[in-house]
Amino acid sequence: MLDGTLRHELACSACGAPLHDLKRLPSADAGRNAGAPAPRPEPVKRSGRGGKKKKKAKARKRSLFQSALREAFDVLEDIFD
Repeated sequence: MLDGTLRHELACSACGAPLHDLKRLPSADAGRNAGAPAPRPEPVKRSGRGGKKKKKAKARKRSLFQSALREAFDVLEDIFD
């Protein structure tokens, strides 16, 4: 078989056929899952804490004119009641 004149290549041990002529056979388990969808990954479990909470808007301080006007309106309201 090997006399040194030919290039060395792998051969089948049963029949002696050169292996470069043979097709690669599919593996046994490749056909079973070929059409099956991949399993979904497990959802990530988060801790009980929520995200950052929004701060409440700070109430603006009334101007001096608004405070005086409100006070005058209260006095007038008290007079008519």
